[in-house]
Amino acid sequence: MKNVVFVGGITALVTGIFIGIQSMFSGRAGEIIGPINTGFWTNFLGGSLAGLLILGIGVFKGFNTVTITPSAIGMVLLSGALGIFIIMGVSFSISKAGLAAGMAAIILGQMVFGALSDTFGWGGLNPIPLDTQRIVGLILMAVSVILLFPKK
Repeated sequence: MKNVVFVGGITALVTGIFIGIQSMFSGRAGEIIGPINTGFWTNFLGGSLAGLLILGIGVFKGFNTVTITPSAIGMVLLSGALGIFIIMGVSFSISKAGLAAGMAAIILGQMVFGALSDTFGWGGLNPIPLDTQRIVGLILMAVSVILLFPKK
């Protein structure tokens, strides 16, 4: 069990690095073509690449390996639509606040939503109470975000 948790933690760390790299590129693209165009083009080109990968995997491994169930289509569509707005927001915020401050604020937003989701069991898991320790953790993160914003 400890190995699974460790691998999950390392995977999360690497994913965070990828998000930072993607955010850097999105912020730069947002400066060049604007955050709205960046959101649309990132998702269009990423979706096109995903489509080609689905096709390639389907051809070589069988299309049963890349199926989607009808019950998942709505969730995946909504997730993809949110992705457009996420890239727009990242593109705008990173180009205005800088990479460290922008990423920290984004992560704080994720943590606040995660704490609410845990508290109310929105993700389909058993609720985790919002106790003093979690509230203090969120407050410390908020202070960290404030400290990372550039003082211009």
